[in-house]
Parts: sequence; C-alpha cells; structure tokens
Amino acid sequence: MERTFFAMGTEWWLASDAADAGLLQQAQALVEDVEARLSRFRNESSLSCLNRDRTVDDAMLVEVLGAAEEARVLTAGAFDARAGSAVVAAGYDRSFELIATPEGSAGDLQRVFVAIQDTRVMLSGEGSVDLGGIAKGWTVDRVAALLAPAGPCIVDGGGDIAVRGGPAGGEWLIEAGDGLAVGLRDAAVATSSSLRRRWRCTDGSVAHHIVNPGDGRPALGVATAVVVARSTALADALATALVADISRTLPALVEVGADALLQNADGRWEMTNGMERYLR
Repeated sequence: MERTFFAMGTEWWLASDAADAGLLQQAQALVEDVEARLSRFRNESSLSCLNRDRTVDDAMLVEVLGAAEEARVLTAGAFDARAGSAVVAAGYDRSFELIATPEGSAGDLQRVFVAIQDTRVMLSGEGSVDLGGIAKGWTVDRVAALLAPAGPCIVDGGGDIAVRGGPAGGEWLIEAGDGLAVGLRDAAVATSSSLRRRWRCTDGSVAHHIVNPGDGRPALGVATAVVVARSTALADALATALVADISRTLPALVEVGADALLQNADGRWEMTNGMERYLR
C-alpha cells in the first residue's frame, strides 16, 4: 500500500506491501505530531515556545536537540542548530511557500546556549534554535521504525529517504539527480541543495536556506550534496553540513562511514571513494 500527504513543507510518500491503511494513517499522524511540536513556523510549537519563552518541557525536542548536538560535534560546527538567527536574518523567517521578497541581511552570528535537564530545555544568550536539516530526517527514521516490523518499506519525506529491506528481496532504486540513482537496502539517503528554496532579497542579493555557521551568510561552494548513511537524521545533517562548509564536513563522512555525491557550483559532480558502490 502507499500513502501520500503534505507535511513539513514538502510531499511525503510512504510505501509498504505489508502495512495496512491503519498503520499508514498512524505513520502520517506521527509526522504531523512532530511538525506540530518542532516547526519554527508554528507559533505554538515547542520549538517556537523555546525560542520565544527561553524554556519549554518536551521530551521529543530534547531528543532531536541531542541529535543536533551530536551532528555539530561530528562536523566541527558546520552543522549548528544554534545558528537559527542567521537563517532568519537571511530572510527565511516563514514557511518557504509564503516567501516573496524578504528583508534579508546575512551575517547574523548570534549563537544561543542550550541547557537540558531531563525533559526541559533552557536557552540563554541571544539568538534562536533552528532544527532544519535534521528534524525531517529524524522523523523519517521514526516512521521507518514504525512501518518496518510489517515488512519492507520506503519512507520519503521530500528527498530525505529511509528504506528497510527491499522489494522482492532486491533493493530500492532512488533517483539522485541528473540521471543518477542509488540502490539501497536498510539504509538512508538525503539531499541538500542551495539551488532549491532560493529567493531574491530587497537589496537585490540572492539568498537560500543553508547558512554557513562560520560567517552567518548563505553558503557558497557545493550546490548539492546527496549523502548515504546509516540513518536519515545523520544523512540529512551531513548533506546540510556539506553545503554549508565542505572542508569541515568531509572528515565526518569518513568517521561515520557515510558517502556522498557532490555537485559543484559549475554543475560538475564528484563523489567520495565509497559512493560508487551505491550507483546504479
């Protein structure tokens, strides 16, 4: 069976030969619950309350913030959820479909400090938290874990994809752009690109949603990163980090056994040494 729906600003597709309609509905409800709690575009979400009130009690938020901190350490800061104010300053201050010509002023380097005690999160200092680049991948993993006991499945959250098992004992074939595809079983793939979610600011500059935490400006260099990893949260964060700052992120790929396809600003594709085994 299959199920499609819109959530987290993108189209979701769930497929499983063994799952029934009730299980797929449960999976959709899980995605919608995560969005309600972790979206910074919803005023009453736990994340929005945290950024506004500087404290909130939410076990799910604590778990995702923990994953984000692991990604920050792994990538030497190329991925940094604490740099949310820089994303807002660049003009990404509302859901993308609502952006027209925002007031953008890149270069906001405020980083908030995060403290966690049990299920309570507290912020200090200036700035805000943004879980873009990991929350959707984290959610894909949770949905895959829900569906997998019923049999082979694929969960696609707008290009953040987890697969469990394979169709008819084979592998899932997933498009990776420009005629490229990867074949996967029990793995994850995520794509991050500065070529999508772009806008022109009122000062005439072009901005996009991936900020280099080093200088607070929309990242330059890698245009698109496709990462294969053991989990979608990890692939999501690494793909974002590669676009944000490739030099700090490449060692992280080696450390966790992930691989990547990289499209440069001039359109050329390159790949890490182990990526070829996934290409089909």
